[in-house]
Amino acid sequence: MDTLTHLRAVTGAFEAELATADPTAPLAVPRWTVTGLAGHLGAVHRWAAANTGTTSRAEFADAPPDADPAAYYAESRAALLSALDGLDPATPCWTFDRADRTVRFWLRRQLHESLVHLWDLRSAADPDAPAPPDVPPDVHADGVDELVGLFLPRADRTALRDLPAPLVLCATDVGRSWAFAPDWTPGPAVDGATTVCGPAGELLLFGWARLRRTDERFAGTLAVDGDEAVVDAFTAARVRP
Repeated sequence: MDTLTHLRAVTGAFEAELATADPTAPLAVPRWTVTGLAGHLGAVHRWAAANTGTTSRAEFADAPPDADPAAYYAESRAALLSALDGLDPATPCWTFDRADRTVRFWLRRQLHESLVHLWDLRSAADPDAPAPPDVPPDVHADGVDELVGLFLPRADRTALRDLPAPLVLCATDVGRSWAFAPDWTPGPAVDGATTVCGPAGELLLFGWARLRRTDERFAGTLAVDGDEAVVDAFTAARVRP
């Protein structure tokens, strides 16, 4: 997978669409307005760029409150791509994953962060927007892999309630699946598990709580077989930053 090429495409789409978006528009997930989202993603890009050049954690700085969102994001994207361009993915640097202290981590993390936030941006105009078709399904599937492999192990277990039953996510377009025991331990699928199946992109949105079972378009994109309470428990669980 050419992660940098996909990152250029996704962030380029975000920059282009941000330029014509209503800066005060709310998103489908009520955490930011368009302006707040641009500031968040731009600040993360700058932090990631800074970390590619050091083995110590770079300081994170929020976007200036009076920054023009489109200009700030464009500058942030340029800084990130400039830092990554021509850099060997195996170059050592600081990351928040002790298993991968290389630039490769930031390439992957920024791709998936940008991909989910591209949907957030589009949701301001269309809350029923599909998963971004700007990348192929295997990229979306890798985003689910990242959620399961990076963020789930980092979750606060004291605040993580068990699922009512085992759960399996299955991406029908790439032939991949991810299974969880009630205590969130990943493993093989077991009999009696609740399944959520559909395209990898929609599973990625579901994994990041952008697509909920109660949303009108859920039934048109994902199929549930089993206990719906398991699906809702997965969405509500504090496994995402």
